[in-house]
Amino acid sequence: DVELKTLKSQMNPHFIFNCLNSVRALIVEDPERGQTVVTQLANILRYSLQSGNAETVRLEEELQIVNDYLALEKTRLEDRLQITMQIDPASRSALIPPMLLQTLVENGIKYGIATQPNRGRICLFSQARDGMLQIQITNTGQLQRASNSDGFGLANTKERLKLLFGGAASLSLEETSPNEVTANLTIPLGGG
Repeated sequence: DVELKTLKSQMNPHFIFNCLNSVRALIVEDPERGQTVVTQLANILRYSLQSGNAETVRLEEELQIVNDYLALEKTRLEDRLQITMQIDPASRSALIPPMLLQTLVENGIKYGIATQPNRGRICLFSQARDGMLQIQITNTGQLQRASNSDGFGLANTKERLKLLFGGAASLSLEETSPNEVTANLTIPLGGG
């Protein structure tokens, strides 16, 4: 319990600072849009704080926050960010660790799409099948094998999965084409 709570608390500051940096420029450029973005950020922060005591949340709840996060990034990246979602209705009630999906989407944008000179795409796919929740997050970009910059968030995520689900859950990253990375996440539907 203590180790899991420590891992969850370490994740929040990283996320908050990334969001605040995204919002800062927009407030100057377009105050009305800035208000909308601040509301979206407030939704994300509220969710982060409220879910801090929960070991798991429904995928549906996490998707609402991911949508707010993607709206923030869409504001910043404009037409450089293309978003596709294919969510199996049967997967929406599945339980996942809070901020898990958001962290993977954030990594895909930060280390993939934001580094691209042209537009990039992030695709979210989920399905409930054979007693497992399967999630794929695919983004334009390449694995950063030589860099440790994104190691903390992914190591933290893997450790949280291990503590909650033991060996029944898995997370892997792979280059699925020369300029595409996919995060594959599998979590048991019945819990750990």
